[in-house]
Amino acid sequence: MRENPALVPIAFSRPAIDEATIAEVGDVLRSGWITSGKHVQGFEAEFSAFCQAPCSVALSSGTAGLDLAVGALDLRPGDEVIVPSINWVSGPNMIEIHGGKAVFCDVEPETLLINADHAAALITSRTRALMPVHFAGAPCDLTKLRSIAQQRQLALIEDAAHAVGCQFRGEPIGSQPGTPGSCAVFSFHPTKNITTAEGGMVTTHDPELYDRLKLGRFHGIRKDAWKNHARSGKDQYQVEFPGRKYNLTDIQAVIGRHQLRAVLDFNRTRTALAHHYRATLPPDGVVRPLAIPTASGDVHAWHIFVVLVEPGYQRADIIDFLAAHGIGTALHFPPVHRQAFYAPRNPQGSLPISEDVGERLLSLPLHVGMTTADVDRVVAVLRDFSRGKSP
Repeated sequence: MRENPALVPIAFSRPAIDEATIAEVGDVLRSGWITSGKHVQGFEAEFSAFCQAPCSVALSSGTAGLDLAVGALDLRPGDEVIVPSINWVSGPNMIEIHGGKAVFCDVEPETLLINADHAAALITSRTRALMPVHFAGAPCDLTKLRSIAQQRQLALIEDAAHAVGCQFRGEPIGSQPGTPGSCAVFSFHPTKNITTAEGGMVTTHDPELYDRLKLGRFHGIRKDAWKNHARSGKDQYQVEFPGRKYNLTDIQAVIGRHQLRAVLDFNRTRTALAHHYRATLPPDGVVRPLAIPTASGDVHAWHIFVVLVEPGYQRADIIDFLAAHGIGTALHFPPVHRQAFYAPRNPQGSLPISEDVGERLLSLPLHVGMTTADVDRVVAVLRDFSRGKSP
């Protein structure tokens, strides 16, 4: 009996892993060398070429990249890093863990990208860095942000977790040099445009930061573990500073290499699905899509498809209605400055745009396993909700 398409669940996200990847993971497992080795080195080189960046450091997660990048700032108590409040908690958490203070700025109402003018207005003598987010896969205004960073001598740590394949004015994210300490931090979580199950990458043009990142990912030891395997008896490792244990494995890296080779195809599929959403969502419906970059050379990676719930509708009711029809959703992201830990530490008070959209944003399913028929079904269910139909 043929399954009714209307009853097949539409997952919010699902990674695309092909049989060639699975076969090569098996080869790595059988090789006897499964930790950091030649595949990690190969993945780093290929990612550098993809992003047009001279240096890439593979890590166990995007959060690990933010941790090491913030750690390289050598923050002192009271030092500040400015971040948008519509954000995952990783960046702000790493700032606080390193003894700094996360200072939250507002976002642009139509794109949810960092409001660079508001960020500039929050800079003080204690500010050490800006940490913009290429939200949903759309590029921030890097011309303005780089100018601010250069004028105020700040590091620019780009949270590029959503941005594999994203471009600003024809430049891949991570491709341009910046102030000392500047870098782009990517994530390879299973929901991202490419995955290594868990993993991340930092690209940078700063040789000192590159050295610090490589040391920091493996206990502060200069020699990688796989090189130590063949050292002579007289060779000894040296700990240069207390580091983490954040290295990626060859098992993960071989997945990443296959994913990277496919990412342009992945992103073309994501783009087609996103544009189909935009073409079929009714202009007077219960939700409306975010605005997208229109400048020449800007390329949206379409990591997620975020909409804003229109006034008069309750987001929780929409989520429940979609779930009853087998359609997954997510929230990207509630404002961090209103989280229990951060609210008492937020000296700026209200961030009106973040607080408004934080109650209304909703992410609809978007992944390369979907079809335009799946998008049509999501839109149809949203229409049913607006008409008051029961699930």
